[in-house]
Amino acid sequence: MVGWSVAELLPVKNAAYKVCAYCEGVAGEGDNPDPWLPGYFLASNSSFADPSGRVLGTVHVLKDITERKRAEEKYRTLVSNVQEGVFISTPQGRFLDFNDALLRMSGYESRDELMAIDIPGAFYKNPADRERLKRLLNEHGAVADFEFEMRRKDGEVRTMLESSITVRDAGGNVTAYQGFLQDITERKQAELEIRRRNRELMVLNSIAQTLTESLDLTDSLHRTLRQMAELFSLDATSLYLFDASGTNLRRVAAAGHRSEYSRHFPAVSVKPELLQHIKDAHATFISAQGLPLPAVFRDAQIKEGIATAYIVILWSKDRVIGGLVVGTRTPREFSPADVNLLIAVGSQISSAIDRSILYEETRQAYENLRRTQEQLLHSERLAAVGQLISGVAHELNNPLTAILGYSQLLTSSGQLGPQGVEYSEKLYKQAQRTHRIVQNLLSFARQHKPERIPVKMNQTLEETLALRDYDLRMNNIRVHLDLASDLPVTAADPHQLQQVFLNMVNNAADAILERSTEGDLWVRTAMEGERLIIEFTDSGPGVKDPSRVFDPFYTTKPVGKGTGLGLSICYGIVTEHGGTIRVRNGPAGGACFTIELPCQSVAPSGSQLDSPNPDPGRSAHILLLDHDESVLEAVSTFLRGRDHHVHAARNLEEARAVLERQDLDLIVADFQLADSSNGGGLESWLAQHKPVLSRKLIWMCAVAPAGEAAERIGQSSTRILQKPFKVSELLAAVDELLLNGIDAAPIGR
Repeated sequence: MVGWSVAELLPVKNAAYKVCAYCEGVAGEGDNPDPWLPGYFLASNSSFADPSGRVLGTVHVLKDITERKRAEEKYRTLVSNVQEGVFISTPQGRFLDFNDALLRMSGYESRDELMAIDIPGAFYKNPADRERLKRLLNEHGAVADFEFEMRRKDGEVRTMLESSITVRDAGGNVTAYQGFLQDITERKQAELEIRRRNRELMVLNSIAQTLTESLDLTDSLHRTLRQMAELFSLDATSLYLFDASGTNLRRVAAAGHRSEYSRHFPAVSVKPELLQHIKDAHATFISAQGLPLPAVFRDAQIKEGIATAYIVILWSKDRVIGGLVVGTRTPREFSPADVNLLIAVGSQISSAIDRSILYEETRQAYENLRRTQEQLLHSERLAAVGQLISGVAHELNNPLTAILGYSQLLTSSGQLGPQGVEYSEKLYKQAQRTHRIVQNLLSFARQHKPERIPVKMNQTLEETLALRDYDLRMNNIRVHLDLASDLPVTAADPHQLQQVFLNMVNNAADAILERSTEGDLWVRTAMEGERLIIEFTDSGPGVKDPSRVFDPFYTTKPVGKGTGLGLSICYGIVTEHGGTIRVRNGPAGGACFTIELPCQSVAPSGSQLDSPNPDPGRSAHILLLDHDESVLEAVSTFLRGRDHHVHAARNLEEARAVLERQDLDLIVADFQLADSSNGGGLESWLAQHKPVLSRKLIWMCAVAPAGEAAERIGQSSTRILQKPFKVSELLAAVDELLLNGIDAAPIGR
């Protein structure tokens, strides 16, 4: 090939040149494959000359760079296809090179456009991030996972992650930065969404815990609404519940309200059509805009500046129990996830309300059961006390019968001197006093059935106060009486009224001793128009809730001290008498109970003579039946004083023996003894063997008959003498049966 021309060796047709392709730069640059030699070649040109300096020619040295070019091509292919942005930039803020991925990330249309931008001002949202990155690179030479926000050409901000190194020259000066950029916007949003959801779940769990950890529903609901406002970025939240009627809404909790109008939200009525529409659709989350709500809702929304309001419907099974209103002062749309979360919170609130209602019902049922048990125990104790009192009264009335009778006989005998008569009268008065005490005890034990008889109100009050006189004096409670002297006799049940008065006195004493060791009780009676007025005023602390004192089971006394039934029973008794009872607190602080009763004027019962009727009538054979020896002796003496023949018997067997051997005119018998055998006793025997005498019976009773026995006596109209009775009452009853021989109305009852 020596001596050939270049054109002969290297065909021009493969590349256009004039003399030499390598001298003219047509080949040998290394950018493209060599036209004649296989691969890539880099040509170096060196001229040579003769000794005189005349250029003789050019020497070309061709370096085979095919492997390097292939490696570069592989690198370029890798860089161009990688998803991360690859770049080289200057410290001054200009790109030197980058791949297509970075061009797409930045949103620019061409490489030249991106190459021309100022990186700190146009590429970084915050130029300070670029300065911080440069400082880290200059100090450490490399940075991994540096996070910053990039601004695309269209203005969209994306979150980027950069890992880069510095390029330095031989003198150690930074000449360029090169590295990778990764767009982590979606990952960042996903992480934020996950953190937000985790936070929501934590708050939701906190709300659930708030609603379940406390039985104080009001406090739990207020805390729940504050947590909801924080969770959903709400400006105002309110919770409304329906009352028992199911049509009136009442706000029970709220958070975020500013105006006084919204803070004092009244109870409102909701149209039945709206409720029916919600039930038909089984709505759970609806917009408040356009709903036919009462005007007060719109007014509150305007005053609060609420732009967006939604209602979470609270359901309890198939019943709407209320609504949870959420609002913001700027327009807002809730995402489906937020809506589902709000509905979940509403469901938790509904469950909490159901639990609260169930707990309250259970507590109330338990409380009622406890009070019923206390009432039962109280009733059993009263029944036991009543039985004890009844027995004591029976035992006392027998000797009292003898004492009263003998004292009357002594007074009327005319055989005593003035001093003897005085002693006899004193004996009679003290026996009468004892008799009244026994009667009061019987009244307390309720040994009387309801009745309407002439009542002297002042006397009934005095008898009631006598029952508590000792206790009142021992507790330093002074009683001040202001009793009207002109009160008419009225028809009432004295025993029921005594129960009312006794309760008034007991409550007053308890109230006084609650805060002091002494006090005063004022009792006043008066006549106002056609009504009797009885007032009890104490010096105690007064009544805490006057509107509830007459409610059943309401009491302010400690457990075990009061059942809450006393005043409600009093209210029922007074109402049954056609009257009213009310309470107020006086200016000085004490309680004042006022009882008003209608005055039903009646003629007082005729007084009976304290001395025996001097008319002896006719003598008769009388059977006297009583187990008490003193009664037998005393009554026998009374009857023999009228020339009657008395046949005494101490039990039914002796009475039957007398009846079988002697013709009798009438029988005076103790009811308890004669009725003790089999429910009929003496009456049954007389009806079978001597029916005429069954209509000539006078019962003596230490305690008033009750139950079937009282009904049987009422139907037979048999005479009853209540022990202790006066001699005149006994002789009048005997004379009536002997002289008239007919059934008359009962006396001495």
